[in-house]
Amino acid sequence: MGTESHILIHDIIDEHEERMVNLKKFYPFFKLCDYSLSSFREGRYERIDMGYVVMAVLRFFIEENSFNDKTVSYGDYEAFLKALLIRDFDCPETDDALEEFIAYIFDKLTNDGRPFYFSYYAPKEKCMKQGRTRLIESSYREGEIRYSISPDGIEFYLETKEVKEESKISIQQLLLEKMIRSRNFRGGVDVIRRINSEVTRLMLQQGEIVNLLSHNIFEGMEALENFSKKGLRWFEEEQKLFDANLELVETALLKAREEHYEPQAMEEIYYLNQELKKAMDRHEALLSACTSLQIQADEMLIKAKRSRFRRTMDFSDFLRRVMERDDMRLLETAVSPLFGLKIRKTFQLGRLEDLLACRPEDEERGEELPAGEEENYVFEDDLEEERIRHNHRMFLKILFAMLLQRKSFTLSDLHYFYVMKFTDTILRNGDYYAFLVHLSQKERYDMALIRENPDTFLEQVMADMVIRDRNREYEDLKFTLKFLPEERIAIGEKGYLTNIRFERQGM
Repeated sequence: MGTESHILIHDIIDEHEERMVNLKKFYPFFKLCDYSLSSFREGRYERIDMGYVVMAVLRFFIEENSFNDKTVSYGDYEAFLKALLIRDFDCPETDDALEEFIAYIFDKLTNDGRPFYFSYYAPKEKCMKQGRTRLIESSYREGEIRYSISPDGIEFYLETKEVKEESKISIQQLLLEKMIRSRNFRGGVDVIRRINSEVTRLMLQQGEIVNLLSHNIFEGMEALENFSKKGLRWFEEEQKLFDANLELVETALLKAREEHYEPQAMEEIYYLNQELKKAMDRHEALLSACTSLQIQADEMLIKAKRSRFRRTMDFSDFLRRVMERDDMRLLETAVSPLFGLKIRKTFQLGRLEDLLACRPEDEERGEELPAGEEENYVFEDDLEEERIRHNHRMFLKILFAMLLQRKSFTLSDLHYFYVMKFTDTILRNGDYYAFLVHLSQKERYDMALIRENPDTFLEQVMADMVIRDRNREYEDLKFTLKFLPEERIAIGEKGYLTNIRFERQGM
């Protein structure tokens, strides 16, 4: 048999079962598409496309389970599908059979509570096998039945647009990079949501492995090995892409501030930045969960091996079973090996030459370690402090500019300029309120003294600005704060601040 024939037979026989198992998640969709709606209410809803309904419902479950982190009640599903049928298929709202039809579709999606069975032939064992899969799973919580999409359902939905042989997260990361570079930040948020769906699917799959380990340790270890090979082998590459895209988003955010983008564009970039950081946190949590799972699986495997050994070699248990059967002749099985021991030992003289020829080294050589490179770690506290410093510098620049232009103004005037500069998103920025609190700690500020001896966090920022000021506009700046308790200014819809009058001194 030639090499080509051998490869052909390997592709047909050895890989057939794996391909069938991969195909099983597509089986429910085509099974549901084959259902004829002409038999329901005499074909009243025959025009409804079952394939479109299935994909829409799966997308709805992904939105609720993955993005909103909550399970779905039947009422939630009913409201969603009813709105879809009225909007996309012009079903009248007054249709008295619409709720009955929605329940009929739900029974088909859940297969009346049973899994979808997919039969295929296994050429190695020469027998028929049966795979099972679900699109929607159910659980009983807090007195009612809640529904969620299964891992196979998520994988099916994702693979209708993506390639199996590549990391789904990596593919979406590359798409996200293109979105950011083309300034399509709204589309970038949708891409991050798809990344979160894939991470959620892997988390659910990891949870299924935990359940499988508790029932059958050896099948669970095999499933864990396959999961590690297929689900986690791209983790390092995905993490690098995450870091690269986060850098692109932060660059876009800085550029948008410098070029004064429109408020809507600024808000989209800020929201994209937050969602990307959340996705990175969930990605890190997946790795942590899988690492803990590997440790837990190793401990369970050792425990299972020990328990198996005890069941096989426990003589007290063996004696108990002999007594239960009331047959002492069974003791022969345990005792006979003790009477066949070979007590006399022999040693071949020829082995002496081997012992004499063995010359151990005078000293052991230690392992040579290559010279490493020192890494500088940036901690979360340092990043937070740098962000606060940056934001305070931006606020101080506007404050100093107004002091150089005007002799006196109020906090309400200053707040108006902040909103004009940074849009109303500043009302949701905690650093803005922290800046006002720091600024209100003193009633007088002198840049000449602050430069030499700053004694608060805000004064350190001021001193840094004075030192870096090439035009030397700030070095002689002095101003006072006079609080006006009888006046209040509105901040947002429900917040109020005591008004302050800023007065420049000298100059």
